[in-house]
Amino acid sequence: MSKVKKENLQRHTPPSLVSGFKAAQTKSVIVIDFITALPDEPEQIFDSVAMTKDVAQNLLKALSQFLEGDDGEEN
Repeated sequence: MSKVKKENLQRHTPPSLVSGFKAAQTKSVIVIDFITALPDEPEQIFDSVAMTKDVAQNLLKALSQFLEGDDGEEN
């Protein structure tokens, strides 16, 4: 994402709260399915993302900062 200016990024849909996820991977790509479960309804995959190792590394860094309580810059 180094070539994309962060101020140009706009969210087109509201954030969703997930109840779980599952992942499948190949040598160079991982696909993450986001799962939601409403009361009295079966679990459903409501969205999926595919990412390369570079993007996954950026996500790992952001999640680590979140878990460590670091209020750093938004990624």
